[in-house]
Amino acid sequence: METEQHITFIETLVPFVGVVFLIAAGVVLLTQQFRKNLISEQLKQEALKNQHQMELLRSGILVQEQERKRIAQDMHDDLGAVLSIARMHLLQAERKYGDLNEQLFSDLQNVRQLTESSIENMRRISHELMPPQLELFGIIQTMDAVCGQLNNTGKIKSAFFAEDGINAFLKDELIDLTLYRVCMELINNTIKHAEATELKLTITGSDKEVKVHYSDNGKGLSAEHEGKGAGLKNIRNRLMVLRGDILLDTEKKGFHATVHLPLHSSLRAELGT
Repeated sequence: METEQHITFIETLVPFVGVVFLIAAGVVLLTQQFRKNLISEQLKQEALKNQHQMELLRSGILVQEQERKRIAQDMHDDLGAVLSIARMHLLQAERKYGDLNEQLFSDLQNVRQLTESSIENMRRISHELMPPQLELFGIIQTMDAVCGQLNNTGKIKSAFFAEDGINAFLKDELIDLTLYRVCMELINNTIKHAEATELKLTITGSDKEVKVHYSDNGKGLSAEHEGKGAGLKNIRNRLMVLRGDILLDTEKKGFHATVHLPLHSSLRAELGT
């Protein structure tokens, strides 16, 4: 009798245990699925946040470039014209009154020289804001001219090399502007901080990627200071917009950097360029 009751109890218990097991398994599966959905949603939100930040950064850079271009044009067209007219009037005054009063002639000469100096500074600043040769001739000829100007100063020896045919891949204004700003930031860092006597700039690439190799023989950048400078942060922000990056080699003597910038059409379509 006891055996029959024991069997009946087991027969009753087994289905109950099975139901409890199924419920527990269901709870575990639902919890796992909930966690997966939560993680997936968090990743989506993070991706949207990153995309929004990237769009804000890109918009900020584009607005900055448009403002640079507007200021450069205003300086060249308006301020440049006014200064040139003022110089012309001063030259006429020198010829007209120079023989009458020696002191007046000297004063007019001084004012004219100051005006001419202002014209030169205005042109220099205007070209730095938006170099006209960049739009006319592209990044290769522009950087070649910049390195040539550096050599003419006699203070620093610069060497520039561009791979044959690279111009065929550099047809995007934003790409050219990004490369120009990055190269000029590196060159300015060499001139102002590196205490270097030589620099080398090389641009190579293909239809998928352009590379910029830059180096100087200055005091270099220590590993603990890597990425702390405003110049390098500015470079990284500009490159980030185009999914590019910059790699620094702090183990070699001097400063050494390699810039990678993708050129594939899908990226430009994504960025709307």
